[in-house]
Amino acid sequence: MDEFIGIVKLFAGNFAPRGWMFCNGSLLSISQNSALFSILGTTYGGDGITTFALPNLTGRMAIGAGTQSGKYYPLGISGGSEQTTLLSQNMPSMGAGFQLKVANKNATTATPSATTSIGITGTQNGRDFTAVPSFVDNANPDTAINPLSVSFTGQGIPINNMPPYLGLNYIICVEGIYPPRS
Repeated sequence: MDEFIGIVKLFAGNFAPRGWMFCNGSLLSISQNSALFSILGTTYGGDGITTFALPNLTGRMAIGAGTQSGKYYPLGISGGSEQTTLLSQNMPSMGAGFQLKVANKNATTATPSATTSIGITGTQNGRDFTAVPSFVDNANPDTAINPLSVSFTGQGIPINNMPPYLGLNYIICVEGIYPPRS
């Protein structure tokens, strides 16, 4: 079955079939691949005089070009990172006057007191729950948390930012039917 030149597909093999090449950013000669160059141009690299590049999808996932959620993704743009270091600038801010309040289905008041707790440990027996006191209640529960006592901690080590993945090869058709414009 002939395919349109420039079509990209996933391939589970460890070789590129005849008429296809891996999408690994390889530079190709314009003179030997003029049909493919007329489709790709220098969108993915090359000097546009003697060479052009194939898309590089090694270790990347493809997204649709265009506008998504107000952000424009032009054809050929690449971005993202495999790891991210969370900094205090990335964390949500906590305003002054942050207070912990009692508000759950077992509470008899929405205002904390010396006899109420934020969380209660215990044991479940059928539909019954037996509370087990396991910590000391705040002696002054209406006191706001001091913003200076809340700080960021950590070692600045990057975290993995990759979604679950499966390694497959992206291949691009380099010999086939020239796609007609409609």
